Amino acid sequence: MMLLFLYAQTGGLYLDADTWQEQYDYYQSDGFAKEQQQSPDDAKMSPKDVKLSLTLDHFAAGFPGDSYQPTYTMGQFYIGLSILVVILGLAMVSWERYTRKDHFSLAAPFKRSSMIIVKILVGGLSIVVTYSVSLWLGLQHLFSVIPSEYIDLDMKKVYLGLIGNLGTFLLLFVLALFLGTIMGELMATIIAVVIVTMMPRYIYTIWMVLVQLLDPKLDSSTLTNWTSYANIFVIFGNSEFQYGPFIFQMLVLLLLGWGAVFFYKRNSIEKNGKVLMFSYLRIPSALFISFASMILITSFWINGNMDEMPSLLSFLVISLGSFLGCLFICYMVLYRNTWVRR
Repeated sequence: MMLLFLYAQTGGLYLDADTWQEQYDYYQSDGFAKEQQQSPDDAKMSPKDVKLSLTLDHFAAGFPGDSYQPTYTMGQFYIGLSILVVILGLAMVSWERYTRKDHFSLAAPFKRSSMIIVKILVGGLSIVVTYSVSLWLGLQHLFSVIPSEYIDLDMKKVYLGLIGNLGTFLLLFVLALFLGTIMGELMATIIAVVIVTMMPRYIYTIWMVLVQLLDPKLDSSTLTNWTSYANIFVIFGNSEFQYGPFIFQMLVLLLLGWGAVFFYKRNSIEKNGKVLMFSYLRIPSALFISFASMILITSFWINGNMDEMPSLLSFLVISLGSFLGCLFICYMVLYRNTWVRR
């Protein structure tokens, strides 16, 4: 994990430093001066515009803007870090159960609450250390390349962005670990992780479409934008750099951590192989997974028909049909043990 963080985060910031230097050299070149002379007056860049485009004021996921924007989080290896921390969380509980090593750990003379807390602390500390060290090394090089006159950091955006990214990695890790404490089947846990992490980012789109279908005359710009709250599993998901989404992310992180401790203490070896370890979670889990699947299916259907706005009837048919279909599948899996590995 340390090697991938170094490659993705430190290496990405090194590349961003090279990109800034290339952009700076271009503005100092004779070719740029010649282009400026040949350009019409309204297309010319003033010295103020040039300095602004080279000024680093905050970190974001490559969002277009007037100032310089590092893009180190846009690489495939950085996205792979999100998958890596999920695998770490799965390995803590789900993989241990799948390989039957939990027969030893649960029989050890230690409190189960102590065992799961240690798992959370070890995994969380690994993520914090690797993230912090790789980020520090990358920023050291970036700030050594960019002169101080081109650095005008908005510290609120810097802290909420970078600490928020760390919170995202921790949240993905704890989510995978939490689902492993309530689900006894590895493949089902992986599917649940994918659904839970993907679904929130599409809720706002579905809500926008539904509101516009119910009231076509409504101006969408007047609707409240709460995408930052839905993107807690996304790197730089807090695109507005507000305190509310960050606090919400931390509350969800603490809630999942508490839930992992609560359910791990009540795990039983006899329930290994069951999709859900606790029968009283069947109904809420079925409703949640069906709702999440409805959001994903409806969103994919809308994106596949971007040429025209869907009708309200077709929207309701697809949404309700996908919800009921997924609810039926959950019933067959959870109550009839259909398609479950024996």
